[in-house]
Amino acid sequence: MESYRDCIAIDCGSAPGGWTKYLAQDAKMKIVHSVDPGDLDPAIELDNTVNHMRMKIQDAIPQLKSQIQCDEDKIKVFVSDACLHSMSAQADFLLDAKEQGTLADEVFFVLTLKCTIGHGKANFDAQVEQAVSNLKDRAEIRDLSVHHLFSNRIGERTIIGKLI
Repeated sequence: MESYRDCIAIDCGSAPGGWTKYLAQDAKMKIVHSVDPGDLDPAIELDNTVNHMRMKIQDAIPQLKSQIQCDEDKIKVFVSDACLHSMSAQADFLLDAKEQGTLADEVFFVLTLKCTIGHGKANFDAQVEQAVSNLKDRAEIRDLSVHHLFSNRIGERTIIGKLI
């Protein structure tokens, strides 16, 4: 994350603010657009690098686009741990933000995919493999990796990569 220091980041589905706190305080982002209708932890809300947008991502993207004056205003780090009805929606919002011009030419992303259908590790892994395949079919992705992080629930997998 060192190479992204002083960049602009977005955290979708941010409440209560774990990723937002990491991006603002540890990764030293210039601005973190923390998007969630819910409340952030009060200590995170007070951080002057955090812009809490109390709305859903589909409403935030057009607002963010209207604020872009130059390439330095574009988002370079996209994180989403949002609770969505469809696993593919994580990638959809990432690609929509790119299509609308809110993301930089190369964006580092972290998406938590939430498996909501079926049971068991093999089933969840297969769903994630399909979601990753669909993402690769729709966009140029580099350095993609899939992880079952310690903080992930049994049906969650985190994908990390760069959208070009």
